[in-house]
Amino acid sequence: MILLEEALSNPVSFTASDGHAYYLADLMVPEPFGEMGAELLGGGEVYVQALATKSDRWGRKPAILLDRDRRDLSARLVEAGVAIVKPQLRAFNCLKLLIKLERDARKTTSGLWVVKNVIIDYKSIGYAQIGLYGIVEAKLVSVGQTRSRTYLNFGERWTEDLTGIIQRRKLADFSEFGHDLSMIEGRRVRLRGVVQLDDGPQIELKHPAQLELLD
Repeated sequence: MILLEEALSNPVSFTASDGHAYYLADLMVPEPFGEMGAELLGGGEVYVQALATKSDRWGRKPAILLDRDRRDLSARLVEAGVAIVKPQLRAFNCLKLLIKLERDARKTTSGLWVVKNVIIDYKSIGYAQIGLYGIVEAKLVSVGQTRSRTYLNFGERWTEDLTGIIQRRKLADFSEFGHDLSMIEGRRVRLRGVVQLDDGPQIELKHPAQLELLD
C-alpha cells in the first residue's frame, strides 16, 4: 500500500509498503496535478497492484492504484482531468475507455485540460518539447511504407515536418485495434508519445491507442 498523495506526487517512481518500486502504468500525471488528484479522490492509503512480474532497468514495476474496495482508480483520475492516458500495457478495450474519458474531460475543460497548450499543433513544436511526452494534433498528408516501417507524414518535407513511425511488427496491433492505415490520408489525427528529433520531429507509435482519428 501507499498514500495516494505520495504515488501521485511522483508517479514515475514510488515505493510501496512492500519495499518495491513502481510506476503508474498507462497514465501520466503532470506535476502540478498530483496534489489535486489526491484531494479529489479523498487521499489516504491505496493498494498497489503490479501489472508485470519483472522490474525494468531502474528496478520499477508498472502498477495501478486501487481504492479500499479494490477498484482501479485510473478511470477516476482521467475523468477528473488529473491524468493523461499513456498507452502501454493494458488491454485495448480498457485503453479505449480511458481515452474516451480523457476526451470527455477535455471537452469540459476539467483539470489539466483548462490549459490550452496541452495539445499542440506540430508546427509549433520547439526544442522545449523534444524528449517529452506530448499530444499533437495535425492533418495527415500521406502514409509511406518501407520493408520495416510505416510512416505517417504530416508535411512534404520529412526533414522539417512531423512524422509518426510504426514498426512493421506492430501493424497487426493497429489493425486489431480498428485502425485502417490505408484510409486515413487527409484526415486530422491526434498522436501521443515522446517527441523526438531526427532532422524533423517524430513520434514512434508503439501502441495503437497512441493514434486517434478526429474526423
